[in-house]
Amino acid sequence: MTDNEYRGMYEKDPYSAQTSLFDEYLNYVYAIVYNKLRSCGSREDMEECVGDVFSAVFLHYDRNGSFNGDLKALIGTIASRTAVQKYRSLMRHGNTVYINDETGELADDERLEEKTERSVMQGTLLRLIKSLGEPDSDIILQKYYYNMNSIEIADKHSMSPETVRMRCSRALKKLKTLLMAEGYDMKEGNI
Repeated sequence: MTDNEYRGMYEKDPYSAQTSLFDEYLNYVYAIVYNKLRSCGSREDMEECVGDVFSAVFLHYDRNGSFNGDLKALIGTIASRTAVQKYRSLMRHGNTVYINDETGELADDERLEEKTERSVMQGTLLRLIKSLGEPDSDIILQKYYYNMNSIEIADKHSMSPETVRMRCSRALKKLKTLLMAEGYDMKEGNI
């Protein structure tokens, strides 16, 4: 659906235009949100984020603008940014533990200890990545958390893919040194 098609539909019947836009792009938005939140969010978090994306599209869409392109890029950008904000919010508030067991029994001490240790390790890793500074921290997060390739990262940072790979390599070496200083044994590959 192009911008002109949506604008024409909106002028005739706003509700139908929004429903049509939602139906056409729901799977696309859900795929973007799922890829960003699958490591830390629940299904409810993902559904809430999808709702936030469409809410933002409907509220901030410029119906009088001169844009005459495909709405997919606009919606994809809003979905990606909204999902990243949700990811940051979830990570800032810690990992949420969902108990699906109706009996309410807690996991054994070994699993609880393992989860706690992993949570501490993830927090340390994110803190150290942020300490690398810009754009190195962004490059590491985009490559390893969001599975972006060097070309995609290069486009976002106005760099060449070779420069991104070089910066990533150097940042990983710095990160390894910082992790070793924190007491993590990199020889065992436990990070």
